Amino acid sequence: MKPKVLIDCANRVDPADWERLGQVVEAVRPLVGQSYTEDQLIAALQGCAGVIRMGELFPEMTRQVLESAPHLRLVGIRGDRFGKGIDLEAAAGRGIRVVDTDNIASSQPVAEWDLAMMILCLRNTGTVFRKMMAGEEQWAHTYNEEGVNGELTGKRVGLVGCGHVGQRLIELLAPFRVELLVHDPYLPEEVAQRLGIVRGGLDEVIRHAQILVIQVPHTPKTEGMIGARELGLLQRGCILVNCSRGKVLDQTALIKRLEAGEIVAGLDVFDPEPLPKDHVLRRLPNVFATPHIAWCAPHAFPRYFGSMAEEFIRFFSGQPLRYELTRRMVDIRHGRL
Repeated sequence: MKPKVLIDCANRVDPADWERLGQVVEAVRPLVGQSYTEDQLIAALQGCAGVIRMGELFPEMTRQVLESAPHLRLVGIRGDRFGKGIDLEAAAGRGIRVVDTDNIASSQPVAEWDLAMMILCLRNTGTVFRKMMAGEEQWAHTYNEEGVNGELTGKRVGLVGCGHVGQRLIELLAPFRVELLVHDPYLPEEVAQRLGIVRGGLDEVIRHAQILVIQVPHTPKTEGMIGARELGLLQRGCILVNCSRGKVLDQTALIKRLEAGEIVAGLDVFDPEPLPKDHVLRRLPNVFATPHIAWCAPHAFPRYFGSMAEEFIRFFSGQPLRYELTRRMVDIRHGRL
């Protein structure tokens, strides 16, 4: 008999992923639009070995819920690795494994937009586009000739943060033969070795960079980690790209360097969001800005469920999990380690 898995998924689902999952488990979906109370969820979980909570229909997986589901062995949640929506201590006490694949699906489009921003900023496209639309362009001129300009190949790149997005970006950068230096104190050594990563301290990475890419989650430890002091380490004429979170960077200090014409920036995230209509970052010519769209690739949306389904297939087929959510990971995300 196949193990029974209760599934709430608000994302688009590829029928092939549903079919593959159905070959290993008995997949059960709640009635569309039916929001469960805690008691209703407990009742629905009776006899279930797994539950996927990726939509809005199920309440949180509290201690009461977990302790009232005696057959439960695996829980899948969507919380960007922050441990949202589940009592991890209660799960661990019951021997229930937890997976969160939320940022797996979005890592590829975000990494691609990081790469696009790097290339766009090398030609100072924010200025070029504005002048082109105004009919004021100069042909064969990028308004960035005295800075880091032209092609990406062979440039010195500094990467702050090397999670799933950063690792994918490194793969995309391979053909450009960049001189890469990475800062990430939590990066496992085996990953660094596999990708051939050269590590450095934060200041070292910033000083190294002709192009600095910020790709860290927003946590208590990373808020404001790229402040006025760190931005002051950036060499004149270099490029800064941020497609992670606005709060990890001191926006006021960044604006000062941009207004002085000292650097070029590619920004997909801001503090606050949405960016006020009269905000100075909308007007600065040396800024290429987009409205937090790096993650938004509609054809990638089915991967949110697909990556979760793959974890459940692996677990119930006796294979090791790849994206298990542990207390250490959650503590890192919340800045407790």
